[in-house]
Amino acid sequence: MAAPPRRPASLSVVIVNWESFPELTGCVASLARHRPEPRLLGVELCVVDNGSRHLDEDALRRCWPDLLLIRNQENRGFGPAANQGVARTGGEVVLFLNPDTRATAGALVELAHGFASGPDVVGVAPRLVDAATPGIEPQERFHLRRLPTLGQVLRELLLLDKLFPASAAIRRERYLDADRSRPFAVEQPAAAALAVRREVFLAAGGFDERFVPAWFEDVDLCRRLTEFGTLLYWPAATFEHVGGVSAVRLGYHRFLPTYYRNACRYVRKYGGLCGELGFRALLALGMALRLAVLPFRRSVPRARREAALAYARTALVALGLPPPPVS
Repeated sequence: MAAPPRRPASLSVVIVNWESFPELTGCVASLARHRPEPRLLGVELCVVDNGSRHLDEDALRRCWPDLLLIRNQENRGFGPAANQGVARTGGEVVLFLNPDTRATAGALVELAHGFASGPDVVGVAPRLVDAATPGIEPQERFHLRRLPTLGQVLRELLLLDKLFPASAAIRRERYLDADRSRPFAVEQPAAAALAVRREVFLAAGGFDERFVPAWFEDVDLCRRLTEFGTLLYWPAATFEHVGGVSAVRLGYHRFLPTYYRNACRYVRKYGGLCGELGFRALLALGMALRLAVLPFRRSVPRARREAALAYARTALVALGLPPPPVS
């Protein structure tokens, strides 16, 4: 008879930071408030900063004195920086957190319980709930998704998801009909808060460092992790999350082409050249459609101008051309 799975004894928290010091300080403070006793779970904290202009190390160490801080001279991107953090830590489980998350009581120990719930659990996604100041998308819709499919791509790029936001397809894709009070297997939980067995993360090759500076590196990782076992949503571990902080700070006209450039990389990796060319054609059509309907949207002129710039720059990405620099 096989032995029951053992609860991990140690956890490494890795936070990648870029120009998010106020959010980072709040995240570290929340982890410190809810740091479990070592007999329950050994926890180490590593912050990898990607060349931020302002970072108060003393303020962070007042919250977490034994913090491991890695300071890169430039923005290496989320995936490469997260891999750096994993390489410098040693916990049995690695918890990736965004700076705009906040731990709640018992969350870290509950993550360990999630790994002990089944022999095939290789990753645990805690429950994300909206912070006091919510982000650009409710956590219920943002956090859990199935891996991308052709149908999902068509609905998104042809604006069908905007026309029918409560469709059965969207509800299935984002697990909206699932009971969020109970654990269940998921395909693609966001890496805003995602715990992974270290040995499995390394066996899968870690984050693919071609997905820079961010976006789709977590989709790619989850796709590879599911080859090793189950990614488990575990609601007993809860984190608050704002969401969209980096995208807002970057600006929509920079975010959108970056997001879809990495989407092209993802499609090329798993769909080959033909798949990528088909996706690029749909992407160009989707951006043209957005530009066509933009004058009829209810938004202030400034928002329309930024959206028009974002769609035009993303159309260039679809055509394989570099977007022009913006100030």
